Amino acid sequence: MRLGPSFWKAQLWGWGAYALAGYILSIPNMLGDSSALGPLPIGLLKLLRSALGLLLSAGMAQVLDRMWARRPSLWVLGVTSLAMSTVLAAVWQTALRWMFGLTPVFHHGFPHDVLNYLVVLLAWSALFLSNAYRMDLDAEREQVLRALSLATEARWQMLRYQVNPHFLFNALNSIRALVDEEPGRARQMITELADFFRYSLLETRERDVPLGDELRAIRSYLEIQRIRFEDRLRVSFDIEPGTESIRLPGFLIHPLVENAVKHGLDTQKGPLELRIRARVEGGWLEVEVANSGRWRPPEVGSVTPGPGRPDGTGTGLANVRERLAHAYPERHRFEVREDAGWVKATLRVEQGQREAA
Repeated sequence: MRLGPSFWKAQLWGWGAYALAGYILSIPNMLGDSSALGPLPIGLLKLLRSALGLLLSAGMAQVLDRMWARRPSLWVLGVTSLAMSTVLAAVWQTALRWMFGLTPVFHHGFPHDVLNYLVVLLAWSALFLSNAYRMDLDAEREQVLRALSLATEARWQMLRYQVNPHFLFNALNSIRALVDEEPGRARQMITELADFFRYSLLETRERDVPLGDELRAIRSYLEIQRIRFEDRLRVSFDIEPGTESIRLPGFLIHPLVENAVKHGLDTQKGPLELRIRARVEGGWLEVEVANSGRWRPPEVGSVTPGPGRPDGTGTGLANVRERLAHAYPERHRFEVREDAGWVKATLRVEQGQREAA
C-alpha cells in the first residue's frame, strides 16, 4: 500500500527533519540580530510550518495516489503536481503568517516565500511518485518471480500427478503387447512417448512457450492414449490459424486434457469424444477442452479415490487457476462446466496487455 503505515512513518520522520533543519538554519539569525524572534517562538514557527506541510502533503498524496492507479502519462502527473504545489505553497505561506499574526499577509517578499515552499512541495511530489514507481516495480518483479516459480512447480507437478508412474506403466505395457503383433504401431507409440517426454522434461528459462509446442506434446500424449484405448477414445482438433504462435505459460493446457481423458473415461461406458479448440476473438485467446461424459468435482479435503468421486484431488485444475491469476491478473477467465452431455474446460486470456508487458 502506497499510503500504508510505512508512508505515514516516512511522513513524520521527513517533516520532523524539515522542522529541525529549519530551526538549525535560523540559529545564526537569532544570534546576529537582537530584534529577531527568540528560540521558543522560532522553534514553534518551524514546528507549525512542518505540521502544515504534513497536512498539505497528505492531501496531495491522496490525489496523486488515485491518479497513479489510473496510469496517466508523465506530463499529466507533472502538470498536476506543479499546479497543486503552486496553489498549496500560497496557502501554506498565507496560513502560516495568519496564524502568527504577521501583517501584512501579502507583503513584498510573499512571492519569494511561496517559491521556497513550492520547491519543497515539488521535491516531495517527486519523492512520492518515485516511491510509487519503485513499489509497483517491486510488485511486478515479485509477480514475475512467483510466475516463474509456479511454472517450475508445474513441470514437477505434471511429472508427479499427470505423467505419473501409472501412465508410463500402461504405455510400456501397451508397447510390449504391440511389439510382436503390430511392430509398426509399437514403434509409433515409442516415438510419441519420446516426443511427449522431450517436451515434459524440457529445461528452459523461458516462462512462455508457443501454444503450438504444447499442442504437439498433447497430440503425442493423446496418440499414446488412443493406441492404448483404441476405439474408446476419439479426438478432434479445431485450431484457428495463427493461434499456434501465441505464447502461453508452459504446461497450462495439458492438465485440462489429462483430466478430460481420465474422468471422461470414468464417467461413461461408450467411446469418449474429446474436442480441443483454440481461437482468438476480440483480442482474447480462448482454448476449450471438451469431453463427453459427466463432471464430478473433487471433494474438498479428499485424497483417496473412491466410488462416485474422481481419481484425484483437483491438483491440476488448482494449479491452472493459480498460474492464470499470476500470469494474467484480472485479464483471464477460467471455468469448468457441464453442458448438454459435454464437460467443457475453457480458459480465456487477454493477449494485447500480455504481449505489451
